[in-house]
Amino acid sequence: MKGSVGEAPSLARGGVQINGQINGQINGLHVGGHGDRHGATLRHGAKCAVFRLNPDHDPAQLAERYAVKSRMQVRDFFEQQTADEIFDILRAQTPWGMCFNSGERVVELSPEQLAALSPADQQQIGQKVAEGARNGYQFLYHYFPLMASYFNPAGGEVPLFRVFEFINSPPVLDFLRTLTGHHGAVWADAHATLYAAGNFLKYHTDETPTQRRMAAYVLNFTPGWGRDWGGFLQFFGPDYDVEQAYRPLFNALNIFSVPSDHSVSMVSTYVQSHRISITGWLREDEPPRPIGDRSAFGARG
Repeated sequence: MKGSVGEAPSLARGGVQINGQINGQINGLHVGGHGDRHGATLRHGAKCAVFRLNPDHDPAQLAERYAVKSRMQVRDFFEQQTADEIFDILRAQTPWGMCFNSGERVVELSPEQLAALSPADQQQIGQKVAEGARNGYQFLYHYFPLMASYFNPAGGEVPLFRVFEFINSPPVLDFLRTLTGHHGAVWADAHATLYAAGNFLKYHTDETPTQRRMAAYVLNFTPGWGRDWGGFLQFFGPDYDVEQAYRPLFNALNIFSVPSDHSVSMVSTYVQSHRISITGWLREDEPPRPIGDRSAFGARG
């Protein structure tokens, strides 16, 4: 993880771009493009003792706006130092794999598998992904399986687990319940995502028969994203027109009720930056294990 964010991945003929060296690029100093007022200033060495929400937001007042279309964006969601530290964890301390759809299954490549892909492997995957996108539901992006890793008793500790526990702490869950009106939400699952050039997520509604999802959320940690770079979270109306779209920002919450017809537009092939977020769903079923004390997992097997 020593490289810079300088070289765009090659474009497979008839396919989409596959970047096997993402972990060597994301750890560079540059992540966003030109800065804006939501950009991040990292404070290395000044770690947060406690993660905190921005106290200026009143979820009860925000709930009135949310109720209009059952979706909204809340900017400056965390206190600045909290947002900076989470961004630093995502940027420099998170190993990124890659996932895409293949028929009825999701293919998940570990960081090691991703780095080992030959140019021919990358081209073959790119062609398969493009074919799948032409014929049905498809996605391609880099990810870290935060929830699955957290609940795996054999897995080691990673800094992002602190963030998962914060998302599932009473201050955050109470805020989200009040904002959305989904007072039956018990917990929030989560995974980290990184969209590079050529990455996308086709339209879907987030409904699933196996999980009781109430609302979807996206915690954005993307400074300085260009207005025409793609990677927008976009919502469709009954005529398939885009009713609303959210540009990737730094320290912003996107949240919407399930089901909602939405997608993430493809990141333009010339973009050298990365769209980084933590995303998941508020759920009214029970989590696989208690959240907050991973030391108890081993005894339960």
